[in-house]
Amino acid sequence: MNKVKHTLIVAFCIAFASLFHIDLFIEGFIITLSVILFPIFLDNYHKLNPIKTAIVTGFVSPIFREIIVYLQMGDLKRSLYLVVPDIIFYFTYGVLYYFLYYRSKKENDYIRFFFTVFACDLFSNIAEMCIRTRIIGFSAIIIKGLIIIALVRAIIILIIIIFLKNFKSFLIHEEHERRYMKLMILSSSFKSEIYFMNKNINEIEDITKKAFKAYRIIEEQKYSEELKNLALDISKDIHEIKKDYIRVIAGLKELSIEQLDVSGMSINDIIRILKSDTDEQIRIGKLDIIFTVDVKVSFYVEEHFYLMSILKNLITNSIECLYSKRNGKIKLEIFQSGEDYIFNVIDNGNGIKKNDIEFIFNPGFSTKFDKETGNIGIGIGLTLVRDLVQDIFHGSLSLKSLENKGTIFTIMIPINSLKADPPIIPEKH
Repeated sequence: MNKVKHTLIVAFCIAFASLFHIDLFIEGFIITLSVILFPIFLDNYHKLNPIKTAIVTGFVSPIFREIIVYLQMGDLKRSLYLVVPDIIFYFTYGVLYYFLYYRSKKENDYIRFFFTVFACDLFSNIAEMCIRTRIIGFSAIIIKGLIIIALVRAIIILIIIIFLKNFKSFLIHEEHERRYMKLMILSSSFKSEIYFMNKNINEIEDITKKAFKAYRIIEEQKYSEELKNLALDISKDIHEIKKDYIRVIAGLKELSIEQLDVSGMSINDIIRILKSDTDEQIRIGKLDIIFTVDVKVSFYVEEHFYLMSILKNLITNSIECLYSKRNGKIKLEIFQSGEDYIFNVIDNGNGIKKNDIEFIFNPGFSTKFDKETGNIGIGIGLTLVRDLVQDIFHGSLSLKSLENKGTIFTIMIPINSLKADPPIIPEKH
């Protein structure tokens, strides 16, 4: 079905392009844009049989041109005389293209393609001209002119084909790059969530033990049967929650995130991905925010997913603080100070109230409240950031904030906790 659709697309595009032409040599013989487009279409829709496509085009295009010429002349016989030889041109072109290029099955063979297009153009025009002149009056001057026309058009077509292929490769590369960046951001979120859930399992286990201990005390003190059963049910329910956590973690690990990249990543690549993702987030949200980065050091990070998650959470936190603010600014600074790398995420948001600062890293605490929906932030992001900084990188996290002025989150990580060996690039011999 697609082949039929694409064949018709080619035929009607060529028919429309045939309207742009100049008359040359003899009446009815035209030099048209369609002859440039036809091989480009054949190359693009490389699964289409050139002979079948040429036959369909050879009928659709002349019929279309016949209607135009008839409306201009008002003479059916005369208009048919001028248009019908076009069929020979397309049929000859399709047959030659099929045997000279299509059957070889070699893509991007530009030299073969150039000579094929040149030969198809030249001999198809000669075949058409023979019909129009009935061979008589077919001079050397006309052949010379057809050779020049075929050569010029073949050069133009080859340039267009090379440009289109390179442009398509560029677009594919850009799309792969964009998807890779999205995958890296998503993977960093998975890694950090798995870490956080693993940590919560231990806390859930402690709660389970406490609930079961409460059940034993109630049983020993001979409290009511209803209270004893309630304590036992709480212990069982918490244990089921723990099992669900374990199942979810196992499912996430099956995604094999670690296989995406195990060799470490340059800090510059990490920041490039974050910059692209943040700029897109700002653009989609139509926010009046400018995000800038200033990286003064270069190093490789082994646990790059965790570092990306840390910085992503802090940047997202700043974006959320600037939703309703004009001329919002966020800056990420990275530099070395002594034996530590310093990461500053600076924003000019509304800041954090002095009384809230000591609670800002507590699980479940959030300063974000949506007056329209009544939703409150879940308050996990900064807790996760602190835990990752401390547990994974053995660093510290602090903040300075002034109401209506802005906030600076500062991460200090020992150099030895971040560095990884850069990937080894094999030497070329």
